Amino acid sequence: MNKFLMKALAGIALGMTACGAVSVAAAAGSYPAKAISLVVPFAPGGAVDIIGRLMAQSLSETLGVPVVVDNKPGAGGQIAMTYVANAAPDGYTLGVGAAGPLTVSPSLYKANTVDPLSQLEPIVWYASTPGILVVNPGLNTGTLAALLEKSAKSKNPLTMASAGSGSINHLMGEYFQKEAKVQWLHIPYRGSAPALTDLVAGNVDVMMDIVPTAAPFIESGKLQALAVTTPQRSDMLPEVPTVQELGYPGFDVSSWLSLVAPKGTPPEIVAKLNQVLNEGLKKPEVRERLVRIGAQPEGGSPERVTERLKVDIPRWKAMIEAAGITVQ
Repeated sequence: MNKFLMKALAGIALGMTACGAVSVAAAAGSYPAKAISLVVPFAPGGAVDIIGRLMAQSLSETLGVPVVVDNKPGAGGQIAMTYVANAAPDGYTLGVGAAGPLTVSPSLYKANTVDPLSQLEPIVWYASTPGILVVNPGLNTGTLAALLEKSAKSKNPLTMASAGSGSINHLMGEYFQKEAKVQWLHIPYRGSAPALTDLVAGNVDVMMDIVPTAAPFIESGKLQALAVTTPQRSDMLPEVPTVQELGYPGFDVSSWLSLVAPKGTPPEIVAKLNQVLNEGLKKPEVRERLVRIGAQPEGGSPERVTERLKVDIPRWKAMIEAAGITVQ
């Protein structure tokens, strides 16, 4: 090829690259110019959906465009996360990154899973939903120490309900058993609601759930709360001690929610979304709404989400393998 032609083509390619960079920067600068889709990995009505809609409202009010919630349940959240990961990285398709889909499902589902570290862009850790250990009052174990003593003395193992094999509350329960050196018989249900119903009826003994779904049963006296799983007590149930307080230093497991985007989303857009949600979390009315449903406001940098992913993904993978947990 003629050397002058080669130079001309190289110049054109360089110009196209520069134009592409300028167009991306320009798009980020004018962002957002249209409605944003916020993909939620679970059905409407649950804690993840409620918190996702609070995120959507905060983004819409500040950015001045509609933020439309799109519920895509199924496959432990992988349908939603795959959709987000495959979307254009332009800031117009975002996802509610819950702990289960991001840190449990990649190890639980063997095919078509999303690697959050390589395929998603973290934006902000929005809220945590502490785990809480609850028992049927008829078990006559008003403290964690009494429960562990009863577990040790029982001829048959106590039964532990969960929202299903491989659910985040199942894994929190397995993790607690490992740390407390007890063994309960796992009874999986199709969701927290039927599990809690059977726990209230006395058909099972104990359950590790999250505060938003367990709190109404605790407040009505139908269940007893023994401990929360985060380092700090729940603002919704401040009288319930933490597992750490009760003799297990460093115990810290919870469900949590973040905002994520497809990998390659421009840093300017990530920074803008991070700033908007962090500012929103400072508003008393937003914090009060989160606390009212049993969630703890969080916030911080995108790197904080990455750091938590690097802790939780290997922890839950090891727990899944050790417990031989599988899904159908």
